[in-house]
Amino acid sequence: MTSVLLWCVLLGVALLYGAAVRGTAGITVAVAAGLVAAATVVAAVRGWPPEASAGVALSAGGVGAVVWALGRAHRRRRTRREALAAHRVARARAGEAVADAVRLRMAAELHDTAAHRLTGIAVGAASARLVAYPALGESALRHAGEAAGLARAELAGARAAAPGLAAIDTLVEDWAVPGGVRYRRTAAAASPEIAAAAYRVVREALTNAARYATGARLEIAVLAGPGRLTVEVSDTGGGGKHGDLGTGHGLSGLATTVAACGGTLTAGPDTGGWTVRAAFPAPTGPAPTGPAPTGPAPTGPAPIGPAPIGPVPAGPAPLRGAWWRGRRAWDAALAGLAVALTMGASLLPGGTPAPRDFLVLGPLFVLHALPLWWRVRRPGWSLAAMLSIYPVAMAGWTPTPAGDLFLWAWWVELAQLYAFGAHHPRRKGVLAIVAVGLVGGLALALGPGISGNRTAVWAVLAAAVALLSAPAWAAGVLVGGARARRRAAETAERDLLRGRLADVARGERERIAEGLRGTAVRHADAVVAAAGKGDLQAVLDAARAGIDTLRRLLDELRRPAGADGPPPTLAGLEVLAARRQAGVRHVGDFGGLAPELEVGVFRAVEELAGERITVSYLPEGVLVEGTAARRARRRLHALADGYGGALATGGRDDVRVWLPR
Repeated sequence: MTSVLLWCVLLGVALLYGAAVRGTAGITVAVAAGLVAAATVVAAVRGWPPEASAGVALSAGGVGAVVWALGRAHRRRRTRREALAAHRVARARAGEAVADAVRLRMAAELHDTAAHRLTGIAVGAASARLVAYPALGESALRHAGEAAGLARAELAGARAAAPGLAAIDTLVEDWAVPGGVRYRRTAAAASPEIAAAAYRVVREALTNAARYATGARLEIAVLAGPGRLTVEVSDTGGGGKHGDLGTGHGLSGLATTVAACGGTLTAGPDTGGWTVRAAFPAPTGPAPTGPAPTGPAPTGPAPIGPAPIGPVPAGPAPLRGAWWRGRRAWDAALAGLAVALTMGASLLPGGTPAPRDFLVLGPLFVLHALPLWWRVRRPGWSLAAMLSIYPVAMAGWTPTPAGDLFLWAWWVELAQLYAFGAHHPRRKGVLAIVAVGLVGGLALALGPGISGNRTAVWAVLAAAVALLSAPAWAAGVLVGGARARRRAAETAERDLLRGRLADVARGERERIAEGLRGTAVRHADAVVAAAGKGDLQAVLDAARAGIDTLRRLLDELRRPAGADGPPPTLAGLEVLAARRQAGVRHVGDFGGLAPELEVGVFRAVEELAGERITVSYLPEGVLVEGTAARRARRRLHALADGYGGALATGGRDDVRVWLPR
């Protein structure tokens, strides 16, 4: 019978460990609960008294908690190893992804700036040629010269500061294409990212109106509402059309930009004309500071990842509070095991102390075990709470001598000393060893079998307890040192890779800029020269030629360099979002993100659908928000669970994926 029970126990442990390694945290908890219930039922069937059955349940729960935590730790290590392997493979293609990201950024910049100016030049020159009015021709020539000079500077690589809402006023005032404009702005301020996106909406709408509805009356509104900012541009439709001046990517790229700010964009026919409408979330408080997500990039080396924008939010409580899925589960498992080995064992038949003493010792056992939950975060207070039970026993208030109680529960202090060594300065660890030695030695010295000079005995026993406790702390020091060295090596490797990729980005930007100077810049110079000679037809021809060249350049820039998908890195994430035309909003600072977590963020975004995705980089981890179909949600659940994180679902397929650091 004993061998049968032993095999049943081993089978249950193997089953629980396998569930923890292969299954999700919820499935593992269900398996553990089932095994504890089965052990309790077996004890009751065998005729054990209720207190013994309770002892079996506690002991099985404590052992199950440790097995569960070990399996979950193995699952996280396996996930980390696989992610690191994927990241190492991706490093060979990281330069390719960075080059793609640079080209996509420059394509957006060129479309938003140079295409807008060249279109205005072409439409203005074409309209002036059709009207026999000298003043209009002179105005068109003057505007062509000024706009071509600005376009040339932009094509040559000059950068301007990100525009704010006030820049929209200047944009509308300088618009030289025929047709009346009614403009109204009630929004006084907005965050830099939203202001830049609103500027882009108005600029793209003006450019499209010039291409497809020349002579139409325009109505432009930038309005502030309760918690929102709305940008709307409408035209009444016009007879003149210059559709051949388009580049074909304006509205799609604009939708991505608006979605990256958390907004929505609609564009379509409206009562004979066309309306473009963008709605942005606008907090009522002071506008957050930070770099804008769109518009011209600053001078200097191009960044190798997405630009962090906006303030860092607080993580949602349902996700950040899911401690039982993450690394803190091990602390909880240790606390559960400590309760089980003390309270549970005392309730088993033949246990020591006797079950009748449970009411006295039970609270002390709980007080002694629960501080393991804070063993890393509050080690000093945790150790003090553990040691506080021994003075109670020394005073004779317990049926068990203090020395016996210490020997029974000493391993809990050893677990705390290990945490001191692994996570905290050595000075604190040495003090903790001394404290355990003094309290433990005193508890043993006050035992009933001790005779002679108890002070001398206390000194000897304290030294012995401290000496025997030191290996637990030393093991923590070794593990913590190895972890620190591994992190330092990863940081150095990451910094080296970032430097190499920054060089790749800089070289790609310089290569593209050089190509632009050799092609499209010549057309801008031709516009300036034609405007200086007063030749409207030459201005129009040069502007059209420049737009044709720009269209070909944009097609080349948007063409991926590699045949495969982007690698699972932050640079690859930027390329993935651009190819899907999805707006990914990055909040907070992604600097120092571990390689395995970088892979996890990429894979989470890869599973999401829709145009709006938010990635928030928090001190405790990364929160990825978006929408996902049912099958994708199952994969996201497994992904988050492998990282020790969590998945929360909401209405309309909304999901939030929490990946702890």
